[in-house]
Amino acid sequence: MNLDDVLETVELIDCSGRVTHRLTLLIDGRVRVRTGEVEAVVDPSNAQVRPPSLQLGRGEYTHHQVIDIARRLAHRR
Repeated sequence: MNLDDVLETVELIDCSGRVTHRLTLLIDGRVRVRTGEVEAVVDPSNAQVRPPSLQLGRGEYTHHQVIDIARRLAHRR
């Protein structure tokens, strides 16, 4: 069984209907963000991104919007 198949996931789409970001709530409460081939992890308790140099903005979503969405996803549980 693939663990990703049972974890809560949210997809962000652009105005053309293409997925720009895939956010997955991890077991430890952090949120994995995939955009294209790039992957990062957001700690919702302090909004830190790992790796810290990564900017998550893409398409219609800014870096800060993606972090905010990740924090909301984590706090829904």
